[in-house]
Amino acid sequence: MVRKPMALANWKMAMTIAESWEWVRDFRAAAGDLLNEIDVVVCPPYTALWAVIQALGDSPIQVGGQNIAPTAELSRTGEISAALLADVGCQRVMLGHWEVRRYLHDDDETVNRKVHLALEAGLSPILLVGEGRDDPPSIETALEKRLEAVLAGCTAEQVMGMAFIYEPEAAIGATKPVTPDHVAAGSGFIRKWVQDHWGANVANSIRIIYGGSVAPEYAHDLLSCPDVDGLGAGRRGRDPESFTEIVRQIVRVKSE
Repeated sequence: MVRKPMALANWKMAMTIAESWEWVRDFRAAAGDLLNEIDVVVCPPYTALWAVIQALGDSPIQVGGQNIAPTAELSRTGEISAALLADVGCQRVMLGHWEVRRYLHDDDETVNRKVHLALEAGLSPILLVGEGRDDPPSIETALEKRLEAVLAGCTAEQVMGMAFIYEPEAAIGATKPVTPDHVAAGSGFIRKWVQDHWGANVANSIRIIYGGSVAPEYAHDLLSCPDVDGLGAGRRGRDPESFTEIVRQIVRVKSE
């Protein structure tokens, strides 16, 4: 099965509305026809979501939220619900990012609650899965435990609509990503685990991308693994020129 590649830009707590408008203008101009060959997802800060969605218009670029509250209750000051992200026009939402786990203390069970809330609101989860610094040294052991927990109660149809970001915690904020062999081992295990639980059709349909200190100079080697369908960028995702080069390399390598 040929999977459409994917690129994700996570802007984190950066980008004013003016900067977001400029990014949309410059990235669309630079990417051009590449946008027909790849699914691009941009995850702005909450304050820029509406502006970005309006600026994109009929562009194929998709917009995602960076997180949601673990509840649909309305009395949660300072948080945002899955329903509000859907209302503003988001199609996707990132769940399980290591920074959310570190600073907001999400555990696997909390991420699982968020997965089901996102699905109920009509959002497609982008599920970040990787081994933590305190996990067992075996990648397989750490990923199996995490996948069992965060996907508990999900159906084959629901999983098929998700995307996965393989992101070891050690790669967050590092100067360079983990090795291509490490990426191949982690992404390969995720696809095999999904196949063992929901079958080859689901496993061959999901997109798995790598995230963690992604930059254009590392893109080709990271994409060499057949289970890696694209890349997610943080710092470089805020630079339209750099992100365009990442997108270009994804399209080139995955079309070979």
